[in-house]
Amino acid sequence: MTSSNSKGSIQPPTNNRLVDDKRNKIISVLMSVHVLMSVHAVRIIGISFLIGVSQGVLSPIFGYTAGLGDILIGVTAIPMAYFFRSGHRFATKISIVWNILGSIDLVAAIYLSITTSNKTMTTMPWVLIPTVGVPILLTIHVITLWLLRRKK
Repeated sequence: MTSSNSKGSIQPPTNNRLVDDKRNKIISVLMSVHVLMSVHAVRIIGISFLIGVSQGVLSPIFGYTAGLGDILIGVTAIPMAYFFRSGHRFATKISIVWNILGSIDLVAAIYLSITTSNKTMTTMPWVLIPTVGVPILLTIHVITLWLLRRKK
């Protein structure tokens, strides 16, 4: 079955409600706190900072601080997401603390990368971490905190 618009052209019928329902479902899944939290599992790549320190290409104060913080957040991301999804009565409060700690780690890493005059962080592929990775992960933390605040 087809329909025509006011200009006389024939267009296939669309079920806007079905499209909107699918779009809303996708958005609600993507905006789920546990999904956003589990994205931070990629931060286990912070081990590369520790490797960089061991090879002498990163300063120890930057590498250890950023690396260990990222590893801790990355390793705990999936368990924290599961804990939140399980609906424990303290899940929201603990998730807020976890997201704040993750945000502090990212801000500290940027600060230390600037103040320790780390030339390595200005070369490829290292430069992608502060210019792409950190802003994306920090934005995810902010969105998650906003959602958690609304949940209270």
